[in-house]
Amino acid sequence: MTGREMTPMQTLRALRADRLLTIRVLAKQAGVAPSSIYLIEAGRVTPRLSTVRRLATALGVDPEAVDEFRQAIEAAMGVPPARGRAHRP
Repeated sequence: MTGREMTPMQTLRALRADRLLTIRVLAKQAGVAPSSIYLIEAGRVTPRLSTVRRLATALGVDPEAVDEFRQAIEAAMGVPPARGRAHRP
């Protein structure tokens, strides 16, 4: 491998469940609306980068390690979605 090892990406829902957090508790910790988390987990929206930062900080993870967050970062940078991964407007 070159430089950086690839690790399987987790979803926001899986990370939240691993930490035994409800949507409401995570929303409060991150300072975002519970509906935002619900919509991100449901794949209905791509989060803003500010929301990505807040949620990643609250979860204690690197934003690049979360599937929905990586998609938001790539969308902001204008990177086309990877094969087999749907682009969420």
